[in-house]
Amino acid sequence: MLRSVFPRVHFHASWSTLAGMLLGWLLLCFHATGMGQEPSADSTREFVICYNPDVPLSHLEPFSLIVVDYSYPPARVKKLRQQGKTVFGYLSLAKVHRERPYAAKVKSLGIEHTEDPVFSDVVKVNAGDPEWRKLVVGSVVPKIKQSGFNGIFLDDLDDLKSRKIERYGVMLIRAIRSEHPEIKLMANRGLEYLVDFASHVDYVLLESCFVAQGRIRKPADPAWAMGLFRAGKQLNPRLQGVAVDYISGLQSSPLRRQLLTPSQSALIAKIRQLHMENGLLSFVSTDDLQSVPQF
Repeated sequence: MLRSVFPRVHFHASWSTLAGMLLGWLLLCFHATGMGQEPSADSTREFVICYNPDVPLSHLEPFSLIVVDYSYPPARVKKLRQQGKTVFGYLSLAKVHRERPYAAKVKSLGIEHTEDPVFSDVVKVNAGDPEWRKLVVGSVVPKIKQSGFNGIFLDDLDDLKSRKIERYGVMLIRAIRSEHPEIKLMANRGLEYLVDFASHVDYVLLESCFVAQGRIRKPADPAWAMGLFRAGKQLNPRLQGVAVDYISGLQSSPLRRQLLTPSQSALIAKIRQLHMENGLLSFVSTDDLQSVPQF
């Protein structure tokens, strides 16, 4: 909340003094209210997600919390770690892409799975299968750690909810935390059952909770999400909320600044404002998450 920045005026001052004071007040008010400007870059460069394994290291270095793909080169992960960053490697608790190094194990171990109806190169696994839990906790997570990551990004918790097997997601999160207590965990959504695992994660990502189809959502939508987040935070006061929303109609551009229309610039500024008003670390991106946006 912006508190009053106006000092009390003593009208016995000279007109020149008053004029100077008035000019100073106006300038101070301009900067304090942001008068059409975006929030300070420093306040929106704490958190980033980029799944492109070829993204230049220099694009990630300004951030302190970094989510990258499982396949991001270990040498680059190490360099970021040396700079004091927390680097999260991607892990879906509900799905496996056929190119993952452990995809063959899903079949060889007989882990129950079905074809993803949307993505032909992805299978949905039964998170309740004991072999899946052994694979994730005993093999996949250790290999992520061996690659240098000091954090794990837990994706597709909403998918588990839609299949009514979210309880197995909770069991997986608890098992990962129990077996690997030193690693940071960031959960993507799963807000409806956050209270069941809030005590076992360090961050919760509120994805697309403020923008839908290129427009700011109705206030009831983020209010619903924030209500569930706050319920989790009551159980774990150290829980940090982070947010990502997407700008439609922009292509990833890893090497050049994106050209924005005035309406896109205004939308980005509004999103960042909403994130910060709700105490969330803010990230605004293109929806493919293949570059670090230059805006």
